[in-house]
Amino acid sequence: MQRSTEFEIQAANDLVAVVKNEIEALLRGGKKVHVIWDFDGPLSDSRSDDVSALTRGDLVSFFDYEERLLLQSPGAGPWLLPIAHYRGISSHFPDGRFTQDIVTARSSALAMRVHIFCFAWHLTMRWTLFLGHQSKKEAYRIILRSLKDDRDCHVFCVDDTARHIASFREVAGEEDMRDRTHGIISPVIRRYDEAELREYHARVMGAKGHAPMRVRDPACDHHGFLVMPNGLDQFRDMINSLVDQKSGEGHAAELRQAFVEAHGEIGEGRFRSEEELQQAMREFIVNMHT
Repeated sequence: MQRSTEFEIQAANDLVAVVKNEIEALLRGGKKVHVIWDFDGPLSDSRSDDVSALTRGDLVSFFDYEERLLLQSPGAGPWLLPIAHYRGISSHFPDGRFTQDIVTARSSALAMRVHIFCFAWHLTMRWTLFLGHQSKKEAYRIILRSLKDDRDCHVFCVDDTARHIASFREVAGEEDMRDRTHGIISPVIRRYDEAELREYHARVMGAKGHAPMRVRDPACDHHGFLVMPNGLDQFRDMINSLVDQKSGEGHAAELRQAFVEAHGEIGEGRFRSEEELQQAMREFIVNMHT
């Protein structure tokens, strides 16, 4: 496992540019474009895949690692900004004619990091399919069949594993869609070497305490990762606390609206201040439970 060279990074960027130009040419010609993304590698960086290899496929260890990073959006992959992140200050592609899906081996708690990544980057996805250890082939078939009747739609599939692209091409042939499908093997780009990855993994797994904490990236001292030492339990407690908080706020807003409708707006009806209204609401709630 080696850090990618400048030549390898440039070659990857050149491939992305070629594909983007092809997409733009299709859109200019009045066609529609749909992209099926693999998550780890093309959209995000390959760090999680490399940690999986580092732990020799030990799922317990890998899940423990990933669950500690549920608050941390994965790093950006080479296809994110040039193509997938097509909405921003100026949209790369016209709305309604460019769509995308994610097909990933992630599942269970690991799927949360995909959602967080998409939220963080404001990515618009049609479908996100979490497959676990299932083959991607039938997921490709479901997607291709959903687009098959639109003869103007061209479908690109980008994955960093050759066998998945082979499966995509096979399904495209079986569905008689070879003339408007494009399978692309994404290069793997790494901005760290094996020693730096091992040190990074040790820092994530060595984090202690009861609060989220930042650990630094051995490959870049300015970069860090937000780690939850207690993993999924800590994430669950934070989500449940947020849900409880928002639920309480929602109940308070509903009650306030009912009081205003019954007694008039503050300063015009029964209550002269927000404090008077809130006190009346508290007394109402207490009376309901006593």
